[in-house]
Amino acid sequence: MKYLTIDTTTKVTALGLGEEGQLVAEGFLHTAKTHSERLIPMLDQLLGAAAWKLQDLDFIGVVRGPGSFTGIRIGIASAQGLAEVLHLPLIGAISLDALAWAGYGRNEAIVPILDARKNEWYTAGYFWDQDSQRPDCRVQPRAIDPQRWLDECACLDRPVLFIGDAVSRYTELILERLGERAVLLPDYLALPRGAFAVQEVWQRWLEKPQGESVAPHYLRLSEAEVTWAKKEEARLKNNG
Repeated sequence: MKYLTIDTTTKVTALGLGEEGQLVAEGFLHTAKTHSERLIPMLDQLLGAAAWKLQDLDFIGVVRGPGSFTGIRIGIASAQGLAEVLHLPLIGAISLDALAWAGYGRNEAIVPILDARKNEWYTAGYFWDQDSQRPDCRVQPRAIDPQRWLDECACLDRPVLFIGDAVSRYTELILERLGERAVLLPDYLALPRGAFAVQEVWQRWLEKPQGESVAPHYLRLSEAEVTWAKKEEARLKNNG
């Protein structure tokens, strides 16, 4: 089974080509250009380098959030468009689940942290399961204040591996709270990668080989939805 994965949940455009759960090729771009400018040219180059055609694909996987609201929409729309044109099943994966593969085989607690802005992180907690050979989610995805989450992490009985786009921005805060118990990876290992999505999407495919309907996983309302809710609340009060 050959498949494509798309991850545009952060500023990184990460694509992957996989076959039976094995990484064949991946693309990684972290530049000022938008996902809509980068995605299709990168896909063309990746397919060409692997000597694959779109018609060779058996299904398509997309990382559906949490993360950037705009990035999530671009990724899902692109995956849905390709799946519809090629008549292929679609599989969705959670960004934090995919990132947790950066902790492959490690003994630390695995903690992805994505910058959710508004002084919050999107995060979850994992341990590597030696039996299933995949990350085991122990704390479900959430949006939370960094200080509060670090306090919870400090209570764990083992070192904590931090991964994700919030690591570089909050390095000082993490080290201040956890000290030597914090394990920080460099960007090329900590940011979203096609390799991570290839692994997580394959696990999802084994569970749902018929494909699934994919919807954004936001964790919290978008700015537009918050603004609408406030206006609606004010309108109801005025009418009341």
